[in-house]
Amino acid sequence: MPKEKKKNNTVELIARQIREDITKSSFKSSQHLKEGYFVKKFGVSRVPVREAFRILHSEGYIDMIPNKGSFVKKITKKDIEEIALIYKLLAPVVLDAAIPNYKKSTYKQIEEIIIKVEHCKDFSEVGYFLWEFAKTIFGPSKLTFFLELFDKMYRNNIRSLNEIFEASEHKQYDTSDHREFLRLCKLKKKKEAIDTWTKHISKIESLNLKLRSN
Repeated sequence: MPKEKKKNNTVELIARQIREDITKSSFKSSQHLKEGYFVKKFGVSRVPVREAFRILHSEGYIDMIPNKGSFVKKITKKDIEEIALIYKLLAPVVLDAAIPNYKKSTYKQIEEIIIKVEHCKDFSEVGYFLWEFAKTIFGPSKLTFFLELFDKMYRNNIRSLNEIFEASEHKQYDTSDHREFLRLCKLKKKKEAIDTWTKHISKIESLNLKLRSN
């Protein structure tokens, strides 16, 4: 393998692992990410670690502060409000195009994901299942640009969703809105299904903001 390609693969590996650890809250908000720790963990020099940090900084996962170091980016109330605003504006448009294209296999996949969420006891996995749910309900729209935007939003929002689950007393994510959305879609009540999902977005926004007010 060419030296440059091997180097790039190493950087991507380090970035992917740190990204996953941040998403699963293995590294907490504002936690200092020390280069030396990752140098030892991955058995590499500081160069690929620093390049991985730069990638994660550009993606919004970490803050790089001169003369202080790199820290896990804190999810702020402003971040939540901005994501929710974009989501509430675009979700109805994408669902309007997606729902008419749902097939029996789509409904089956949605049901299977809901069951996964309901039976999941590991809060670090819930966000990924909800991301899978979102991709399933929005995917049939075939609106490529919007789907790429949603994908980016969910990548950064999984940690927030997991934090809600972690803070929950019952340790079980409420899927009632997901099931109601599915029920309405099966009944061909597209408008009502879209309204249900829009209200769900607002509900999650409220939970997120409440979590960050404590």
